[in-house]
This record gives sequence, C-alpha cells and structure tokens, in this order.
Amino acid sequence: MKPVLFFISLLIAELSIAQLKLPSFFADNMVMQQQKTNRIWGWAKPGELVSVEFNKNVYKSFANENGQWQIYTEPANAGSVGSMIVKSGNEQIQFNNLLLGEVWVCSGQSNMEWKMNMLGNTYTDEIKSAENDQIRFVVFNKSFSNTPQNNVTLEKNWSNINPSNTGDCSAVAYWYAKKLYQELKVPIGLVITAWGGTPAEAWTSFEGLSAFSHYTNTFVEQINPLKLNEINRQTQLLVEKYQQSILKSEGLMKELIKPEFDDSKWPEMYLPKQWELQGFPNMDGIVAYRVHFQLTDEQIKDEAVLHLPAIDDKDSTFINGIFVGTNGQWDALRKYKVPAGILKSGDNVLVIKVQDDGGGGGIDALDDRFNLVVNQQTIPLKGNAKYTIIAAKEAVVGGVGNIQNQPAVLFNGMIAPILPLSFRGVIWYQGESNADNQDRAIEYNALFPAMIKDWRNQFTQGNFPFLFVQLSSFGPLKNEPAKSNWALLREAQTNALQLSNTGMAVTTDVGNPQNIHPVLKKEVGDRLAAIALKSSYHTNSLIASGPQFKSAKFNKNQVILSFTNADNGLLIKGKMLKHLAIAGSDKNFSWGDATIQGNKIIVTHKTIAQPKAIRYAWADSPIDANLFNKEGYPAVPFRTDNW
Repeated sequence: MKPVLFFISLLIAELSIAQLKLPSFFADNMVMQQQKTNRIWGWAKPGELVSVEFNKNVYKSFANENGQWQIYTEPANAGSVGSMIVKSGNEQIQFNNLLLGEVWVCSGQSNMEWKMNMLGNTYTDEIKSAENDQIRFVVFNKSFSNTPQNNVTLEKNWSNINPSNTGDCSAVAYWYAKKLYQELKVPIGLVITAWGGTPAEAWTSFEGLSAFSHYTNTFVEQINPLKLNEINRQTQLLVEKYQQSILKSEGLMKELIKPEFDDSKWPEMYLPKQWELQGFPNMDGIVAYRVHFQLTDEQIKDEAVLHLPAIDDKDSTFINGIFVGTNGQWDALRKYKVPAGILKSGDNVLVIKVQDDGGGGGIDALDDRFNLVVNQQTIPLKGNAKYTIIAAKEAVVGGVGNIQNQPAVLFNGMIAPILPLSFRGVIWYQGESNADNQDRAIEYNALFPAMIKDWRNQFTQGNFPFLFVQLSSFGPLKNEPAKSNWALLREAQTNALQLSNTGMAVTTDVGNPQNIHPVLKKEVGDRLAAIALKSSYHTNSLIASGPQFKSAKFNKNQVILSFTNADNGLLIKGKMLKHLAIAGSDKNFSWGDATIQGNKIIVTHKTIAQPKAIRYAWADSPIDANLFNKEGYPAVPFRTDNW
C-alpha cells in the first residue's frame, strides 16, 4: 500500500472509532444558565473516563454500558466563562466563547417561529443595526419522532445578534431578549424550537396526554407503529407522485380556464373560505375554482381591479381565459389589474388555481376582499363557486394528516433532546391550530394546562416560569356580537393562569384581521418581557399586564365590573368603550353603554332591564377593543356567562 493511502486509511479507521460526542447545541458561543447547576452530558466509549474542564473546575464521570455520561457543574454568576474542554481517552472536544446568563426556551407555532427577516419591511433598521454579543440564539431544525430523541439537528448554531444574524432569529424572541438585556445587563440565550401550524398535543409527551384517550389511542394505533426514520424517503416518493400528477393535469388546466368550458357537473364550494372548513380538513394539493359573474356594457369599457383575500399558498388567476396575476406569498392580499378588453358584457368567468403544498389551504374567508372594481362600482364575488381537485398531495399517514400535527411527535423530536438542559423559563406562542372548531377550542382548557404540567414534570426543574401569548386578532370584523372559537381559546389561555408561575401577554390590539401573522412583534416581546421582569426577576413592582376581570355585580338595570391590574385606574383609548356586549335572560347580546369609575366599569343598556351576562372582546378579531389600564396594557377578553 502506498504511504499516502496507508495514512488516509489509518485516519479513516481512527475517525470511525471516535465515540466522544455531545448534543448538537453544545457548541461555540453557547449561553448556559447562570446561578443554577448545569448538566453537561453526552456519549463516549462504554466504561471510558470523561473529564470536563469548565469555568476553572474539572469534573469527571464514567460512561455507562450504553456509552452515556453526564456531569453537574457548580452554579456561577453571569459572565464570560471562556472555553469548555471535554476529554475521553485520546479524544478531545473544545467549545469556545461560552457565556453564563439567562436561558429561555422559545417554542410554539408560526408566530414564534416567524423570523426578523420575514418582517423586513417593519424592522428594516433594527435588522441592519442590531449588534449585541451578549444576546445569542440557536434554532432547531424541525423534527418529529415516535420515540423521545436525545439529540437534534440545528437550523442555525449559536449566533450572536449582529446585522448578519439578527434576521434569522425569532422576532418575538429577539424583542423579548432585547428588553431583558436592557434591564438585567446579563447575557441572554434563546433556544428556539418551533414549528408553524402545529397543535399543542404534538408538543405534549405521550405520558402527558394520558387524560386524552383520543390522542393516546391515535398515537398507539397509528403513529407508534410507523418507522418515522424512513419518513423522508416515503415523503419524497409521494412528492414525486404529486409532481407527476401536476404534469398530467396541465392539459386540463388549459381547457378549464376557457370561458366556454362546461363546469355544470362540477361540485360547489363557498368562496371565500378555506377548504379545510368545507370537507377537506387534511388536504394539500391543487384546486381550481370557477366563479361566474355578470357585467353590463357600461361596466366593461375601462380597466378593472380584481381584489382577492390571502390565498394559501399560491394562486394563478385568470379572467375569461386571460392570465391576470399570481402571488406566492400565502398571507398576502391580492390586487390584480384587469386590462380593458378582457371583460365582456354578460357572463364572465374567474378561474383561480390554488396550490397548497402543506398546512392550511384555500382562500381566506374575507368577503369584503373578494370583489371586482369596475368604473368605481364594486362587484361582489362571494358565493358558491364550481371547483375541481386538480392534484392531491397524499400524506404519509393516510387518514390522520400531517405527521408533525400528531400527538407527542414534536415533544419527542424537539423538546425531549433538551430535557437535561438548565434554563430559566419558557416563552410560548401557540393556539391558532387548536382553535379550528368549538370542541377543540374548549378542549384547550384542559390540554394547555396538561402540556405545561407535562413540561415541568419532564424537565424536572420545578415550576419554572411559563409565559405565553394570548391569541391576537384575526378574521373578519363583525358589527354585532357573535360566537367565536378564537374567543373560546383565549378564554382557555386565560384559565391557564390559575397554574402557578405563569403569565400571559394580551395582543388583541396589535393583531391583523387579514393576517394570522401580525407584524407587530416588538409589542409582543416587550409585554412578555415586562411579565418576566416583574414575576421572574422581581426588578420592579409595576403592573406588567392588562386589566383582568375580577367580578361582576348585577344591580337592577346595571352591571358593575371590577378588575385586577387596575390599581391606578382604567382608560378608554377613544371616545367610547367598544366590544363590550350585554345580554338579558334571552341570551341575545347587544353592545352596552359603559362608563369608567376608577378601576370599575358600569354597564347598562337602554332596552335590557335586567342584565344577566357581560362579554368583552368576545370575537375572532376584536382589534378595536379599547379598554386599557393606565400602564397602557390591553384588557384581557372575558365573559361572565358559560352559555
């Protein structure tokens, strides 16, 4: 054998038996929790002695028969601790530029996942100028499993805040950390583990779901038998099949955009409304809609403008066979010019090809954004439309939907690997995916506290702070009081405050009725940080959250409402209090008349002689609910009834 080849073969052999390893998130630039014992763990050759040099101390441990080892460090105050050197036999791993500080786990669905660079128009200057080596973050790759994992892969390794990195950080987590650092002046570490569109049951362990038999049965019968380590191969095969079906459908698309195409035998679906809510709860793929509308001779002379709601994920839109626009941003409102000459007198045909490759799909339910404007006249397009499924993207698990939404799988893949990690607390932004129907929203009253208790049990770090964001405003605005699944879920979130060491940031005022991802993330992060600074760090005694309903006194024709977090008084932003509804024994709610007296509100209604119930901000999108305390925090939505 030639000397070079011999050397290479020896090197490969040596590497192949290297067994010293730590979890992926032990890396250069890591932030570890101050003033707590930190567990450092990993794998080595069974029976091998492992030593860890850290913060001027040396710790030793033997790897057990499975190669697992762990050591516990002495608690130390915040600051730089230089390097960590881990040795076992002839192997050595060194991590540099480590800090001790305040570590927070940042989890949930897309509003936690949403990154600063996805809000570039809102935070352009911040992204360009932010620079702070004392704020660092790590982002986990999305991962699911049917067994608890001991490691994760990283989307982004530990990075400090600077113009090249800030855009990759969760926006809520970034603003939260910035506020904490401004007040505490200690390093802040963010462990970001989030996945858009996922429900709470996916983030709860199998053991934590023991009270929910429908979830544990699903896991046992349908998820646990799967070989999820083969999921990528299976998924790729289905993607290829899906792409082939798209190619085969091109001929059909060319025909169905023509005005004369016969769609009389097609089924109907209401537009605008997502297809998940119309009999296709787990479908991904491509659907073509045909909408017929009538115009007069006067209405077709000039160019027109077509308005469409947000379309998840992508649309290609045609009028009378002519392409008028496309947009691949799933949460963007559409506005397409229709040049003169395309519209015609009599019957016109709008064709919308909607492609959704994952998660929710279809056209958002915003009736007032679904129209054609011609000669300053608005032609509504809402109503039943003809539709056909062009191509369906099959899920790996037939009948139960996307794997990442299944019980326990995200806990196993994205939480279990950090169970030994020391941290201060959790910030959580999730709930949208559990508010899709009334039963699910009501179930959250039990499911969400069960998840919090489960995490506390699994992490074995006591009742650590668990701070969460209440659902923001999203959905059509209502002129009258109405039923609301999102209001039910907000109520469930409020009820979770009965657990010790929890806090909730109310965000109804900074939402967006037309976008489930509101861009005002600074307010969200700041409000979470205010709660943490008061309850976790005790830096001040100031009120850190909005007025919360305490009691209601029904006195003849009026109701007197009392609140906590209102010691310095209440205020109305505007001339009159909005979104406060009152009802009598008939259970029919109407907007009430309200006056503020210090930290109380007196509510009346001119036609309700004996009020029985009050509701405030009880809607999907109470964006204009305007009750605040003097500290500027919005009031928590509430109701006094259980109707």
